[in-house]
Amino acid sequence: MSGRRAVGCQCGAVLLMALLVLLMLALLGTTVARTSLLQMQMAGNDEHRSSARQQAMAAVDSALAAGKGLDLSLPVGYRACSAQVPEQLVCDATDLELPGGLQPESARLGVSVERVAPAAARMPRLGEAGASSTVFYRVAKYEVRGFYDGADLDLGRAEVTQGVLVRMAQ
Repeated sequence: MSGRRAVGCQCGAVLLMALLVLLMLALLGTTVARTSLLQMQMAGNDEHRSSARQQAMAAVDSALAAGKGLDLSLPVGYRACSAQVPEQLVCDATDLELPGGLQPESARLGVSVERVAPAAARMPRLGEAGASSTVFYRVAKYEVRGFYDGADLDLGRAEVTQGVLVRMAQ
């Protein structure tokens, strides 16, 4: 009879231990789910940031390929822009146009080209591979900026600036 009492007293302890193990597994599963959701959001943000930077770089490349705004007769400080640049940017003209396939449907993409001081400067010294016999070129300096803003739709925001030197006639 003494053997039966010992077995009867342990039934509640096994149930309690099983519930504690189940609770620990549930907490572990919840933590893993939250961690993977956070990592997925971080990967999505990284992808949107990279895409925004590529869009801004494409806007700069298209402005340089078109050559608009790189007019040597324009004064220092003159800034030509496309229609969709940030509001705080003051533009002298909004005649730059991006190719139709480049403009996204939902986000804002713009470009600006500004002539920066001085009006004319000497060409910077080049390495041996890029040097020529005439190193006293005069150049005009420009700053081309591309803007992408899809933050309203959680698509990221980026701004890319590229300096450009245009050789002037002697």
